[in-house]
Amino acid sequence: MNTKIKKSLISFTAAASLAVTGLGMTGLTTHAATQIITENVPSVVTANKTAMLYKTPSKDGDTTGRAIAANTPWAVGKEAMDDQGNIWYFIGTDAWVQASDVTTNTESQATDDSATQAATTESTSDTVISTAKKYIGTPYVWGGKTPSGFDCSGFTSYIYNEALGKNIGSYTVAQEGAGQQESVSEAQAGDLLFWGSKGSTYHVAIYLGNNQYIAAPKPGDTVSVATISGYFMPSFAVHVN
Repeated sequence: MNTKIKKSLISFTAAASLAVTGLGMTGLTTHAATQIITENVPSVVTANKTAMLYKTPSKDGDTTGRAIAANTPWAVGKEAMDDQGNIWYFIGTDAWVQASDVTTNTESQATDDSATQAATTESTSDTVISTAKKYIGTPYVWGGKTPSGFDCSGFTSYIYNEALGKNIGSYTVAQEGAGQQESVSEAQAGDLLFWGSKGSTYHVAIYLGNNQYIAAPKPGDTVSVATISGYFMPSFAVHVN
C-alpha cells in the first residue's frame, strides 16, 4: 500500500543550480519494497548524461516526463534502494534519479585522488631518472659510492638518496628489500632492476622505461644507458617504497 511522504523544499546553492525548472509539487509516493538510506548520503550528484526523472525510486514507477541535462549538479535530499538493489537519489522537490545516471561527489573525489597519486608517482620517477642521468660518464670504481666513481649498488644508493632522500642500502642484497618485488615485465620507470637470485644478486640498475636502464656496469666502463637484452636479462625488479 502506498503511503504519503512529507516533503520539504531543498535549497540549491549556485554550485548546485538546476538545469531544469518547473519541478512540480505533486505528492510523492514510494515503492513498497524501497529502503531509505540514511548514512553516507552524498550531498550533491552530477548528471553524467541526460537522465530521466521518476516519481518513485523504481523504474517500475511513472516518470515525471522531465529529464536533467548532462554535467549539471543537483543537491540530494535523500537516498533509497529499490527492490532490485538499485540506488536512487531524491533531487529537486518531487523527483528521483537513478544512481547509474549520475556521479556522486565522493566518486569525483576518488578520481581526483587517483589522478594526484599517479602524478606524484610520475614526478618521483622523473626525479630519480633525471638525477641518474646527471652522472652519465662517471667512471666505474669498485666499492665506489660518490660521484668520483661508482660501482653498481653505490650508484643506485647515491641516486635514491640525492633524488628522494631515501636510504635504500649500500649493496645489492640490501637494496632488494627497499620496496615491493615485481617481475621485470611489471617494472616502471624509476624502479630497480636486479640480476641474480634473490638473496645473492650481483648487479643492480635503475629502469628508465622503454626497455632501457642506467647503471655503473663494470670496471673499465662508465655510468651509461643500456638496453635490456636476452643475453643479459634482469632477474626481477623492485618498486622502491
